[in-house]
Amino acid sequence: MEWGVVYKLFPLQGNGGLGKTFELERDAEHNGFTMNVRDAILAETMDKLMILHDAGAHPTELVGLDEDGDYLIVKQPLAQSYGDMEADRDATLRTIDAARHHAIERMRAVPCRARFKRAVWIIWVDERAWELSDLHPGNVMKDASEWPCIIDALLAPVPPVLVNSDRWLSEAVADARVWCETGALTKRKAFDDVNDDDL
Repeated sequence: MEWGVVYKLFPLQGNGGLGKTFELERDAEHNGFTMNVRDAILAETMDKLMILHDAGAHPTELVGLDEDGDYLIVKQPLAQSYGDMEADRDATLRTIDAARHHAIERMRAVPCRARFKRAVWIIWVDERAWELSDLHPGNVMKDASEWPCIIDALLAPVPPVLVNSDRWLSEAVADARVWCETGALTKRKAFDDVNDDDL
């Protein structure tokens, strides 16, 4: 099999934005959280690429800015897509869906059961919690060893003030930290905090 290089171009927007990020806010009305997606600045996009790299996503190399300063260029050597979306979309999507779990596990990303309007995972990198999302089929590929990997995602730090505001978020952050620091994922039992006498 011939392996190539995935190049990504992050265009510089007229407002100075470069890529996307989001801000996390408590949504008291719906007892959950709101992710407000916005344009990222260069430093945030650089942080995202480094955090994803350090967490176990596909290795990413920063190439630099193009000569006009309109694009940030990064590359991911030896990344390969799954199947052919144009020739057999359904089969390719099934393959990616089956591989996504392994790519997420490779990053030691813990699914967060707090109420969001989308699927969310928590990772622990650089002594803090990060929220990971947007793992659509185009963001899941395989590396040179044919292991599933994440090549991109939406990523933002979890504000420390929000961590203890929700049980599910707090548990996901704690589990992600333990998994990162010990290499072992905490096994939580369903209803392990329920007293039988209260039933």
